[in-house]
Amino acid sequence: MKKLTGLLAALLFSILALAGPNSPPIPGQPLIIDVRTAEEYRAEHVREAINIPYDEIAAHIAAVAPDRDSRIVLYCRSGRRSGIAEQTLRQMGYRQVENKGGLSDMRQSGYQTDRETVVCHAGSPAPCP
Repeated sequence: MKKLTGLLAALLFSILALAGPNSPPIPGQPLIIDVRTAEEYRAEHVREAINIPYDEIAAHIAAVAPDRDSRIVLYCRSGRRSGIAEQTLRQMGYRQVENKGGLSDMRQSGYQTDRETVVCHAGSPAPCP
């Protein structure tokens, strides 16, 4: 039993480690979508979020959420763009869509955020000045 538990834990860790920022959600978890611009997303985003700008969501949602019963959480900077994206998804037949407001609301709800580091010089992890 210990071997099986260890194997399952290692498998879960591997899945989490391989999941990139634009990977599909872990089963049972909502798909979190940052509907801001790519630049805003790179500056700071919810750790589990994928980036689909609100004005592109209709064209790209099926690639990440083909099931219209998928749980989807949306956010932007203030809640306006995520509200527009929510309306779009509902009109497309998605039933479990929630507008969580802005990035600060997500942080207040306990979500962790990440920032991308841009490499300026080959091999240098330091952010650009």
